[in-house]
Amino acid sequence: MLARGRRGYQTSAKALNYCVELVQERDVERYLCNLSAPAAVRPALFALHAFNLETARVRSSTREPQIARMRFVWWRSTVTAALRGEPPDNPVAQALAGAAAGGGLTGRFFHQMLEAREDDVDTTQPADRAELLRYCERTAGSLLHLSLEARAREWESGPRFAESG
Repeated sequence: MLARGRRGYQTSAKALNYCVELVQERDVERYLCNLSAPAAVRPALFALHAFNLETARVRSSTREPQIARMRFVWWRSTVTAALRGEPPDNPVAQALAGAAAGGGLTGRFFHQMLEAREDDVDTTQPADRAELLRYCERTAGSLLHLSLEARAREWESGPRFAESG
């Protein structure tokens, strides 16, 4: 199965399967939620949630802060390339490219997530409530925005909700 976006980038079944399996293994709640999403939106949601998992584990994957920072530099350039439809040979990057090919994913939200995750390298705990809320906005909030952008494509092509009044 290939997922094709409007700009023509095709995500391989292997890349999509990697994302699905990663989310299923490490974030069961999002996996189950993604299964209830419309089929056309699922590849983008799995790509976004796999990206979240991959970047969230950078800090714990090494004891060396400089190595973690280098990984975030790689992710920044990878996201930029994926949004252009030119991902490196990485299944999450390829799935992101397919999601971005459908249009409407804002690069700023990816970069906010990466900045917040990189700030994690030096911070063990937020200093206060305001810092915690800022962190949540930049990580979970950005992920939610991206998920809604992916979902909006399906909403725009589907039936409209009745106006309430």
